[in-house]
Amino acid sequence: MADTKGGGVSRAASYWLTDVTGRQTARYVCVTTGRRPSAKVQNFCAEHNFEYHHFKIPNKLWTLLTLFNLTSLQRYGLKKFGEIDTILLPNIGFTGPLTAPYHLLLHDCSFAIEPRWFKWKMRLWHRLLPVKNLIKKAERVHCVSEQTKNDARRLYDLNPEKLSLTHPMNQGLNDSPEKKPAWLPATTERFVLLMGGADPRKNIYTALKAVSLYNIHQPDRPLIPVVLGGEPHNPFGDCPLPSVIAPHHIADSELIYLYKHAQALLYPSWYEGYGLPLQEIQSYNKLCVASTAGALPETAPPGTIFCHPAKPHEWLMALNLLGTE
Repeated sequence: MADTKGGGVSRAASYWLTDVTGRQTARYVCVTTGRRPSAKVQNFCAEHNFEYHHFKIPNKLWTLLTLFNLTSLQRYGLKKFGEIDTILLPNIGFTGPLTAPYHLLLHDCSFAIEPRWFKWKMRLWHRLLPVKNLIKKAERVHCVSEQTKNDARRLYDLNPEKLSLTHPMNQGLNDSPEKKPAWLPATTERFVLLMGGADPRKNIYTALKAVSLYNIHQPDRPLIPVVLGGEPHNPFGDCPLPSVIAPHHIADSELIYLYKHAQALLYPSWYEGYGLPLQEIQSYNKLCVASTAGALPETAPPGTIFCHPAKPHEWLMALNLLGTE
């Protein structure tokens, strides 16, 4: 949750924690590590009347200490708060040894399905993480979709009884005020949203190719791709399309502006555990085009158009539904 670049994963984690903690009255404490406290988590705790504690330790040092079992989240919690009934882990991470019961939110299994989607540092991080132990020893694994649930069961040979389904539905993003991003050029009138530009798994090349073809057929009313999540890498070099690249971190108010004013959201991912942006934009009555891969056919809202992630011409046909409004 403290990761400012966490995007949908961070928001899904906050929705899950809101849902789980709302079912039972108890003392809830959020703990973060790092050099500085997380304003994001502090605000979340203030909104939900949770306690917030920050363990001031560099995250790399925390990783090393927990990797060699020299400390743990539970050990820190026992010193600060006393006996712990249950630990809620909103994502897989370095926790150190845990003997208290814990619940884990599993967003997807992409790191195990295709490691090449990640840069070498992330692949190393995934290899060092005790992923299998964390998942197998959890009292309950909360999966964001049937796809994730089935993948976890297949990959880690889990007892189906410890797996539960939880859909991280949007619980308040649409209630926030909108703010036009300062980084968005004033000339950007008709634009489409693309998520995860620097992430090969998000496969936005297919969407860029479709928008390029659309603009050839609609030269008087072109679409500008607004790319979130870093600069896209085009391995083919045949799609010279002007794009607006968003900063790595944007405020919720800016995201709401983009949702409200976009012509469409294109989501051609090779694999998704859920696909939260599709849920978040649905209340704005926008054209949503999603991949047929991963959990998207299961989780995408009604009215979503599905296209093959490797066939730009299908995405062009979907964009043609925009007409010349």
